[in-house]
Amino acid sequence: MDNIIFEKIWQDANLIELKISASCEFASAYQSCYIQDKKLEEIAEKICCFAENFNEACYLEFGKKEGNYTPAFSMCMLPADISGHVKIEVDIEIADNDTRSHRCCFYVKSELGLIERLGMALKKLIIEPDGCEVSLY
Repeated sequence: MDNIIFEKIWQDANLIELKISASCEFASAYQSCYIQDKKLEEIAEKICCFAENFNEACYLEFGKKEGNYTPAFSMCMLPADISGHVKIEVDIEIADNDTRSHRCCFYVKSELGLIERLGMALKKLIIEPDGCEVSLY
């Protein structure tokens, strides 16, 4: 089943470690990344805004995909179809080498209501205890 899961591993002041897992019919992958609480709040707000204005793609990046940084994750929510179905392209860095050259990219299928719920849950994740998870489904 298609899904994206965000698990809060730990938080130290304003820095959060997330384990992000994504799966679809064809692939499943996960990555841990680090993000500041304010940036996570901004991303959550963008997800909620996309659910209201779903005619344009919305690209979101957790971490930096290039340079000397820790592994990164990104997702691009494509415009919804007439039924409210949305394809989300996830791009998960596989941290198995120093050149950051391995990535896993695939679509996760979802719906506008689930995306809106995910955005609201991500806002709350900032104050939740370590080990808490939020997901599309």
